[in-house]
Amino acid sequence: MAKRSERLQLIERLAKQREEQAAQALQQARNQLGQEIKQLEELANYQAEYHQSLQVSGSTGVSIEQWRRTQGFIDQLEIVMGRQQGVIRQWQDQEAKLLAHWQSLYQRRKTLNQLVEKVSMEELIEADRREQKALDEVVSQMRQRNSSW
Repeated sequence: MAKRSERLQLIERLAKQREEQAAQALQQARNQLGQEIKQLEELANYQAEYHQSLQVSGSTGVSIEQWRRTQGFIDQLEIVMGRQQGVIRQWQDQEAKLLAHWQSLYQRRKTLNQLVEKVSMEELIEADRREQKALDEVVSQMRQRNSSW
């Protein structure tokens, strides 16, 4: 029969695996969030270039039709950027949930680890007591033999 500490170590290993899986999911969400933010930044840069282009062409003279098309495109970029901000908020929410999940699994594994250490120490102390008791019995028997001679 396995010792209690060995059984708890198995549970701790399983908790560690779950914690590692949660950490991987958290990292993937963070990577995705970073990509989404980068995409928003690219859209903002693209929009700024079109704004600048519109201002430059406006000062040199541009047809109303060309100005409307460019402004319409800038407006479309604004809509896309708004959607992208929504996507970013969703990934931020997902990241927060995954972080909380990982933290709870980490804390559980840490608590299990402390329990394993405590139980292992108790088992060592109990083994030492049994060994000391056995030694005391051997010494007592030797004394009885020596006194009976």
